[in-house]
Amino acid sequence: MAQRKSYRLHLKEVGPIAEADVKFGDLTVIVGPQATGKSIFLQTLKLLMDRDSIHDTFRHYNVSFNGNSEAFLGGYYGKGMAGAWKQGTSKLFWNGKECSLLDLTKASRAQSRTEHLFFIPAQRVMSLANGVTQNFGQFNYGDPYTLRYFSDTVHDLLQNEFGAKGDLFPQPNRLNNTLRKPINEHLYGGSKLAVDAKDFTKRLVLNVPGHKEGLPYTAWSAGQREFTPLLLGLYWLCPAGSTSRREQIEWVVVEEPEMGLHPQGIEAVLLLVLELMQRGYRVVVSTHSPVVLDLVWALQEFKKHGGIEADVRKLLSLDASNYSKKLAQSVLEKDYRVYFFSRGNKAHEISSLSPLAEEREVAEWGGLVGFASRTGEVIADVVNREAAKPRRRRAEAKPKGTEA
Repeated sequence: MAQRKSYRLHLKEVGPIAEADVKFGDLTVIVGPQATGKSIFLQTLKLLMDRDSIHDTFRHYNVSFNGNSEAFLGGYYGKGMAGAWKQGTSKLFWNGKECSLLDLTKASRAQSRTEHLFFIPAQRVMSLANGVTQNFGQFNYGDPYTLRYFSDTVHDLLQNEFGAKGDLFPQPNRLNNTLRKPINEHLYGGSKLAVDAKDFTKRLVLNVPGHKEGLPYTAWSAGQREFTPLLLGLYWLCPAGSTSRREQIEWVVVEEPEMGLHPQGIEAVLLLVLELMQRGYRVVVSTHSPVVLDLVWALQEFKKHGGIEADVRKLLSLDASNYSKKLAQSVLEKDYRVYFFSRGNKAHEISSLSPLAEEREVAEWGGLVGFASRTGEVIADVVNREAAKPRRRRAEAKPKGTEA
């Protein structure tokens, strides 16, 4: 198997990031509390990969910053974010070479305008206003570029690629049935995701068995509203037919794929992440869910201790179809990395995820299982204390001088 090119992004004193030095694997997972710089880090990765494509998109929609770096940074990261880069103290290194974020606010002289990284943002629910997709120009200055561009891509997919098609999910030519089945069971509950073109507007609805009219977006569960734009983004990344992927796209970033979902729903989404990896994408995920790290830990342990594809299928409740076997085998051949971001401290690599590690960040998976660990310890203390009471009473009741 050919060795893939390695990539490394190193930031110092950028926004809330004291220092983060990340070497990317086939799947890289970033964890940490809110406001620790995870989104800034991932948006910077996108800017490094797609600098000229980003500038072209702004020009296409008549957004001109007139050479003002602060204005560009506010338009790209979000309004008020220009101050994240501190002249003189902030540092950025890409694959060991120092760069200036301010240089990236200007287009380069390169001829290529190819996009390499597709970003699915945490705010993706904003891409559907009452079930209607939004294009780039419908957002305002200061709305993050990654949200605007993702929304525009989904809008184009729905308006053009799907065209007059009514049903969006399930579709026999989109995703293998092994992937569709848990989505249907745990996320849509047997309902069909469809396009309703009434009132001359393409609006997403859920066709629920037994209901005459489609259920409007505002009546969906929070998890369904969060998952649907994610699904549409994955549709774009996984074209129908013989083409397995978008040829120019090499990377996929997914922020908080677990938002609004039950653990079984998260498992269904993780299957889609593994599908992206099988198709050759390098995937980066930010998360607050221990379910995501449960999977990574298990796969790491399988690789260390001779696990086979049947073990992966058992873990993921997959059947013995050729597709499932191929998917399970492919994930055993991938490289997994996990990093923990914290406020005011250097980001730590915690890839081993060993519960026996001396480092608290590793053992508690960046705090994701810290409460569960403390709960177990405190309950054990209470049980042991209660069990000790009869022994103490018996000891106290014995006459002095009696042998134990």
